[in-house]
Amino acid sequence: MHDLISLDNIIIIDSVKDWLEAIETAVRPLVENEYVEERYIQAIIDNTKEYGPYYVLAPNIAMPHARPDQGVLKKQIGILLLRNPIKFSEDGYEVRLIITLAATDSKSHLEALGRLSELLGNDAHVSKIIDAQDKEEIYRLFQL
Repeated sequence: MHDLISLDNIIIIDSVKDWLEAIETAVRPLVENEYVEERYIQAIIDNTKEYGPYYVLAPNIAMPHARPDQGVLKKQIGILLLRNPIKFSEDGYEVRLIITLAATDSKSHLEALGRLSELLGNDAHVSKIIDAQDKEEIYRLFQL
């Protein structure tokens, strides 16, 4: 997983005001570190408005993403951990862990999803990530 995640793309904050700010905050490091173009943020927002928050996978976990042709430059994930959860829809799950996926093609998209689903399919492991005290701890937990 170390080829998919950089310490520079992990953020821990207390809260955001809404799902729009969550997307902006989660994707911003990927823009600043040149993994995605600025338009990738808007693509995720537009896709969410059109299709709903299809990327909220389970309680506490969202994995927002857009298509590779919507601004991905290099494959990478960004991680935003919120101390206070938000909802992407009124009747949706509360989310604290937002993992932005930037995949360069469908093959790398599926590979990344497979690797992430192994990690995130373990509730105890997800709890450890959510309870992490710093970026380094999150980074280590994504290496398992």
